[in-house]
Amino acid sequence: MKKKNKFTYWFDNQMAEGTWALIKLLSIVTLASILVISLIILATGNDFFNSFFISVTHLFDPGTIGGDDTSNIPFIIFMMVVSFFGILITSALTGILCNAIDEKISDLRRGRSVIVEEGHVVLLGSAGGMYTIISELIEANSNHPREALVIMDDKEDKDVMDEKINARFPDKKTTQIICRHGNIADVHDLEVCSLDTCMSVIINAETDAMTLKSILAVTSLLQKYESKAFITAVIRDEENKEAAELAGKGYVEVLSYYDVISRIIAHTGRYDGISAVYTDLFDMDGSEFYIEDHPDSVGHKFLELNRLFPVSIVTGLVKADGRILINPEPDHVVESGDRLILFAEDDNASPMNINAAPVNEDIIVENYQPEDPQKMDILVLGFSNKLATILEEDDNYVAPGSVITIALPSDQFEKRHELSQNNYKNLKLEFVECDIYHRKSLEPLVKDGASVLVLTDDEEGMDQETMEEKDAKILVVLLQLRYLSETKGLNLHVTSEMLRSENQELASFSKVNDFVVSSNLSSLIVTQICQQRELKKIFEELLSEEGSEIYLHPAANYVKNGIETDFYTACEAAGRRREILLGYRRKNPDTKETEFFINPPKDTKITFTENDHFIVIAID
Repeated sequence: MKKKNKFTYWFDNQMAEGTWALIKLLSIVTLASILVISLIILATGNDFFNSFFISVTHLFDPGTIGGDDTSNIPFIIFMMVVSFFGILITSALTGILCNAIDEKISDLRRGRSVIVEEGHVVLLGSAGGMYTIISELIEANSNHPREALVIMDDKEDKDVMDEKINARFPDKKTTQIICRHGNIADVHDLEVCSLDTCMSVIINAETDAMTLKSILAVTSLLQKYESKAFITAVIRDEENKEAAELAGKGYVEVLSYYDVISRIIAHTGRYDGISAVYTDLFDMDGSEFYIEDHPDSVGHKFLELNRLFPVSIVTGLVKADGRILINPEPDHVVESGDRLILFAEDDNASPMNINAAPVNEDIIVENYQPEDPQKMDILVLGFSNKLATILEEDDNYVAPGSVITIALPSDQFEKRHELSQNNYKNLKLEFVECDIYHRKSLEPLVKDGASVLVLTDDEEGMDQETMEEKDAKILVVLLQLRYLSETKGLNLHVTSEMLRSENQELASFSKVNDFVVSSNLSSLIVTQICQQRELKKIFEELLSEEGSEIYLHPAANYVKNGIETDFYTACEAAGRRREILLGYRRKNPDTKETEFFINPPKDTKITFTENDHFIVIAID
């Protein structure tokens, strides 16, 4: 009994080892059967080769028995037994092979095969903004013959991921999208993504904890492969940023989600429609920032450069030692080894002219009175964990005595204590407890000409259902504001935060001046950084309170109104004040809609009016 159990145990182990173990076992049984049958036939007087041939043909082809001599009854009976045994062997082999093929197909559908690509981007995780990242990479790759994007996540199988992506992006242009199923923080699973040959890795996890784990796993593989690739990741909690950079060991560029989005929301509250400018700066459609080497620029002063580039805007320099200068002094001279930071339609699409274009000196305004900070009264509806940073940012740009009225529903009213702890030099905070979703509660708070900021609490790890619910509440507030605006004739500047871009389209008829879709903007920035690592420092300066930032200033501060000019002259007028002109804003006289013109061809003829504004990078 003990021996029988041992044999059964051994046999069970062999069966459990998989397809190749079964084929090996079946091969041994087949070979042993052939030898035994050959020896039996050999005893009948045949030579060994003939015996071996007879045994093989009868074992694998039962039809062979039809040609045997029927006069030898014992031989026929024996061959029939051999043929039946052969049927069992071939059936077993067929079953094993079919099962192996089925397992392989199933394995491929689960996304477990190793990627064989080079220079590809790896996207880990499917948190909010994933489709934005995919869309931007497709656009970025459109001027390259063939690029690959590898996506790994463990929420859905490969075939489900493929189906959703194909439905969303039927035209992938020159980008091949390859999906794989796996844990984004598991080193073994990550190996199928071929990190040793990739260009960069984007970590798009739902929580900071998973982001940190994934950074550790990816970094260990990049170190193992001695790869030149780098990681781009978003951290929500500012306190986790240093931990992420420590875990990345120099391989990671970390974007602080709440800090970046808070500053963008604060800026949109001051300038009508500026969210469109930020979207244009960060997305891959239209003009983007590129870092390029132009040896002919050596020896030129920075002010001269924008008269040498007809279809792009020079915004700064990357020095030979790696320092990045955004909007340097106008008389700063380009040195050997310096590269230019260009705002252009595509990479390597910015020709440089030898001779500088002429400018119209007669219409350039030489002296003007800089605008003093404006006193602002802002109404904030709802609470967001970004609100403290938004208030700190606003405090740097408004005049003393500006009042921020923060209206909170009863379940959020205790949050006022967190906001009251900060000391503001220019802002005065007032708190109101009210049902912001009810029109009669909102009516006393909304004044003509007011700036209204509608916020929602963007929590870590939210699922789609929760985001939809929060956006639905925002839509209720926006509809109430539209009703008050139309029935009472109020002119309101409304900025609203949304969690999902799909819901922005639903709210388009609510006449909101600006939408800030947080996950979209962070995804746009991450996608740009994954293409050029040095862009992170550029974006950090543009979004920080120190250094150069984006402003809207009246065009009349730079050029005379009502006189036709070109964009070369406008750039020159801004450059003399150490400002970089990116474009201009004006209202369409027919539709009354606000329009933005970003990086127009510099020979474009334009007549500016008193209502037009320049979009500039400036130090204020």
